[in-house]
Amino acid sequence: MRKICFVLLLPLLFAFQCEEDDLSGFETSYFIQNETNTSLFFFGFENRLIEIDAQTAVLFRSDLNSETLPIRPSETIEFSTIQLFKNVDSDFILSYEQAPIDDNLWLFEEPSENRFEYTLVVTDELID
Repeated sequence: MRKICFVLLLPLLFAFQCEEDDLSGFETSYFIQNETNTSLFFFGFENRLIEIDAQTAVLFRSDLNSETLPIRPSETIEFSTIQLFKNVDSDFILSYEQAPIDDNLWLFEEPSENRFEYTLVVTDELID
């Protein structure tokens, strides 16, 4: 009887094993945190305009890899520069640029296992 139960449960066991193998990835997320009193604009990928309201943070990119280490901002292929703009009289004025990317200006966190976050904190001192 035990052999029959085992044979019937065997496909179920294999199904769970396959799902586990599909989850082999580690995510690194990149945020911009606007600590200024004005909205900033980031011209993102695919020509998307991302508004970063004052005193908020925005996720602007994520990267997946198969290694257990985070992908530092300077090592990602997702972006190679950061440019932030202010909207002044309907014109976008460059207020901050990081080119090349400087990892020392990004805060690192590991909020959970297999998840890493880098945050660029933009203050009034950086954009003035």
